[in-house]
Amino acid sequence: MRWLLGWAYLPDIVTKPGRAYLDGVILNWESVPGASTAFAGRYDEGKTATHEVGHWLNLEHTFFGGCNAKGDFVADTPAEKTPTSGCPAGKDTCTAPGDDPIHNYMDYSYDSCYNQFTPGQAQRMADAWLLYRA
Repeated sequence: MRWLLGWAYLPDIVTKPGRAYLDGVILNWESVPGASTAFAGRYDEGKTATHEVGHWLNLEHTFFGGCNAKGDFVADTPAEKTPTSGCPAGKDTCTAPGDDPIHNYMDYSYDSCYNQFTPGQAQRMADAWLLYRA
């Protein structure tokens, strides 16, 4: 259950009256490298922080919206119907071109599988920084 590892609200939380106190990133200390063996071999490389900061900078999960055309609202992220568990090469849950983005920080793969944001996600984060955070 990924939600036990951390959470963050999307940045528009700061525009909602009386909700700015919810702004920030919360992490389970046991997901930090070397802190615990609770998530050993799964979520223990600290990449939960990268995932949650992605939310803080306006990224949805890669499986948000499932296989529909808008998906996670980033055009270069392949469509994905379901969250990933582990690091299953060749996972493909939608008929749209491209395998599921199991290496993307915004999926639920194991930390050892993560290594990328897409260029579109990087642009969306930069835009969110300028709009909400700068």
